[in-house]
Amino acid sequence: MAQRPVALYWPLDALQVVLAWLLPSGAVVVGALGQFMLALVLLAIGFGVWLRLWRSRKRRRVASRSAR
Repeated sequence: MAQRPVALYWPLDALQVVLAWLLPSGAVVVGALGQFMLALVLLAIGFGVWLRLWRSRKRRRVASRSAR
């Protein structure tokens, strides 16, 4: 079995170093996804509260019209 010269491996090592420097680590990715999911949950809760307030305001408006 013929051995490959070591000179062929340095471009691959350099590529690995560049990718490791450019791409974030797993902890950073998980943290960013967690922040995104938290933002979605808080947005859904805020939308639910707003919808409930809007419906109750609409009901009060209809009730005040029928009382006249």
